[in-house]
Amino acid sequence: MSQTSLKSLRLAKKLTQEQLANKTDISVRTIARYEKDVAVLRRAKYEKLKAIAEVLLVTVDDIFLG
Repeated sequence: MSQTSLKSLRLAKKLTQEQLANKTDISVRTIARYEKDVAVLRRAKYEKLKAIAEVLLVTVDDIFLG
């Protein structure tokens, strides 16, 4: 497992996992999984990735590339 840059992007916006989950309608558990394992994040639906990117004010590519 490899930690993703999603966590660092979230922390840079001073958001908790719960806040990000509420803003994206994605469960806290799913956000935690995405942050913990890049393989899980890569299997996420594009709509979820886009929702996360919009809240973090980044592109979907930024989530993977940092």
